[in-house]
Amino acid sequence: MKVLTYGKTQLALGVTLMLLMLVREAQSQSIEVPQLSLSNNSLSNNNANIDEPTLMQRPTKRIYVTGGLKIGEFFVQGGYVGHQMLAIEPYGKYVGENFFAELSLPIRFKTSPAFTDIGLDVNVLYPFLGNRNKSEFDPYVGGGMGLHVVAKDDEGFDSPHITARGGLGLNLIAGVEFFKQYDFNVLFEVKYFILLREFGDKTYNGIGINIGVTLPHGRD
Repeated sequence: MKVLTYGKTQLALGVTLMLLMLVREAQSQSIEVPQLSLSNNSLSNNNANIDEPTLMQRPTKRIYVTGGLKIGEFFVQGGYVGHQMLAIEPYGKYVGENFFAELSLPIRFKTSPAFTDIGLDVNVLYPFLGNRNKSEFDPYVGGGMGLHVVAKDDEGFDSPHITARGGLGLNLIAGVEFFKQYDFNVLFEVKYFILLREFGDKTYNGIGINIGVTLPHGRD
């Protein structure tokens, strides 16, 4: 009986020693697990790529100079009511903090009978919602003056007879600018013009409806 107990004890000690040897062997041959390191830059770049939209808004400078073109119709009123003229108006534009100014070359004309109005205008316009307006729509009002030459083919003569008159004109303008926060703008405006002297013993004035676009300009 004592011999059997002694044999069991020896067997237990042998198993324990074997387990200890296996543990030490496993520790000496530890498996290195590769670590995945993500730098702050890569994380920030990934976040930027996720947050960045496909079509980027391009905010403009607060003060800049650009140019553009307007096109529309001019409906003559006053003594020449009934005439409708095509209007083309290239312009340069200075945009300030709380206003913008235009130097424009309005050209209005029609045929049968010929009727032409060519001018050089300076207009000052004010976005009446001010800097608090953060939308893409910016309504404005304003006005200006310019020098105009108006010519008309008079009817009722056996030979061509043209009446022409030059003088100072007055503009009153109201409009809306679209895509305000981008590097180009589209506009819609209504313009009233009157020549401040008689033309052929009549008053020459009218209302124009224009759409226009500005050239791309710089960013902040």
